[in-house]
Parts: sequence; structure tokens; C-alpha cells
Amino acid sequence: MKELGNRLIANIHVFFLLYGLYGFYEQYMAHEAEYNSISNEAPDIERNIEKNQQKVKEVKEFIKKADEYKVRVEEVAKTIESVQRQLPAEINDSQILTFFQEEMKTLNIKDPSISPGNETKSSYFITRDYKLKATGTFLQFLVFLERVGNASRIYNIQNFKLSTVDASKRGRFQVVNAEATIQAYRYNPEFKVDRGFETQVK
Repeated sequence: MKELGNRLIANIHVFFLLYGLYGFYEQYMAHEAEYNSISNEAPDIERNIEKNQQKVKEVKEFIKKADEYKVRVEEVAKTIESVQRQLPAEINDSQILTFFQEEMKTLNIKDPSISPGNETKSSYFITRDYKLKATGTFLQFLVFLERVGNASRIYNIQNFKLSTVDASKRGRFQVVNAEATIQAYRYNPEFKVDRGFETQVK
């Protein structure tokens, strides 16, 4: 019995060596299992990386196009606002009525009647109608409309109606009665182009 104990003590280092080898083997097997698991997941991970890279590329492309769109919209908005500022800031009835009356007097257009109406707000400008009635020849009204079109101020002939006069009033040239609505413009200071996005104040 004593001899058996001495043998065990003499070979105890072998026991510890075997125990250590067994522990190392277990760690190796655990590491190998983890490695195999990761290796099996690698294709899926690579595919996900490729998908994410494609998504990142698409997002970058979208941002680039959005920035280009903003630049174009800003250019159009500035053009509209520049044209808007070219319209007069106000509508002066006295000046406008004087202009129409002097032109008709120069052309010898008879019985002129001009009356201003109410203002109408429309998009980035404001208009005022002027109702006109007078008597003259076709040629006289043709020249009058041409002069209104060439005026320094912008006018719009909204409608123009001619009708013949009584036979007793006819002369060498065909005389007609004219009724027209002429619009004068001014810009709307409250209007701002909707760009669809916020602009940074620099």
C-alpha cells in the first residue's frame, strides 16, 4: 500500500500534465467551434456588407441629386423674384388716368371715359382694372392699343370690345364704340417664392 502511494506521488506530475492537456483540448475545441460558427456566418456578413455599401452609395447619389435640385430651384426662385421687383411698387391712379387721357386726346378719340376698379391680388403681383369707354375709328383704337403696349409701364388688355355706332354718326371712316378693361400691375411685397425647402441665412 505504501509502495502504491509512493508510485502515485512519483507520477503526480504526469497527472497534472494530463489534466492541463485536457483543459487545453477543451479550450481548443471551444475555439474551433466558435471559429466554425463565424466561418459559417461569414458569407451572410459579406452579403450584408455589400448591401449596406450599395445603400450608402444610393443615399450619397440621392443627396447629390437633391443638392443639384435645390440649386436649380434657387436659381428659378431668384429669377422670379428679380422679375417681380421690376414691377412698380405702387399703382398711381392719377398718372395712369393722365396717360390714357393724353393718348386718346392725341389720337382725337372722342368721349373718353376711364374709371379705376379694385385691386386684385394674384400670385406675386397685384393688378388694378381700368374700365375704358370711347368712340373712334378702327385705326385710332389700333394705334392707341399699340401705344399702351409700348408704354414704360406694363399693361394688360384683358378684354376689348367694339360695336358700330348709329348710321347718323358715320362719316368718311367707320366709327365704332369701344369698351375695354386694361390692367396695371404692381409687385406684391408679401409674396415669397416657395422653394419647398428652408434656405440658410448667410
